[in-house]
Amino acid sequence: MEIDKVAFEWPNTPDRGYTMRVSYLKEPNSGDALVEIFKEGNPVRQFTFPAYKIYNLQAHFGDIVDGEIENNDSGYQIAASTGLEGITR
Repeated sequence: MEIDKVAFEWPNTPDRGYTMRVSYLKEPNSGDALVEIFKEGNPVRQFTFPAYKIYNLQAHFGDIVDGEIENNDSGYQIAASTGLEGITR
């Protein structure tokens, strides 16, 4: 897995000490992005995420931080959601 370029670092001012860096990846992993979560500058989590959904991470960063503090993945689940879960016919 090789980084192509940084897509963004978020937020400009840490949220309760947390920040993230999201990077696009080179082929053959270009459909994914590398997400790195930091607390007070120290890495706490690293994972790949679909590149087309990376801006959901920004939109739900407060939820992600809440989950990190509560030691659960609820914020990541919200960011990864399609919004269509639970819809039935």
